[in-house]
Amino acid sequence: MDEAQFQDLVDRQGEDLTRWPEAVRAEAERLLVVSEPARRILSDALALRAAFASARPIRAPRDLAARILALASDDDGASS
Repeated sequence: MDEAQFQDLVDRQGEDLTRWPEAVRAEAERLLVVSEPARRILSDALALRAAFASARPIRAPRDLAARILALASDDDGASS
């Protein structure tokens, strides 16, 4: 297994290797021992899962809608 295959499995199977099929889990565990990029892939997936599970709501800046509308109206005049 290489890092690209590992990334594909993380994307499809998730970051919890205990839920992976046994055959690929064993290969993945061997790869994690020797590959810093694979460890980074898993770490990033775990961090993403934690961010999604966070109880804190993510809020847009207060003036975001006004900035988007201002940019959109500027583009309307420039494209004519």
